[in-house]
Amino acid sequence: MNLVNISYMKKGQIQGFFDKFPHSKVLFSPIRKYYFVSYVHWDERDPVVLQEDLEEMELLFNSYMGREAFYRRRKRADTGVGGA
Repeated sequence: MNLVNISYMKKGQIQGFFDKFPHSKVLFSPIRKYYFVSYVHWDERDPVVLQEDLEEMELLFNSYMGREAFYRRRKRADTGVGGA
């Protein structure tokens, strides 16, 4: 999966567009120092979005925005592996 394009919106939110889901819009919201998927405007022409897809979207988007380190620290904290 690849991040194709982004579009800035109000309140710091950003829409992301991915090649695996070309007809769906993914809304990212900022929290602390990284972004998370807050909503998927899913289109029935696309495959069903799975939890693994959401995690990959978050990683790709945060990497694009230069926030991958913050996101990975958050992921470690959520899984109980490592520190922060």
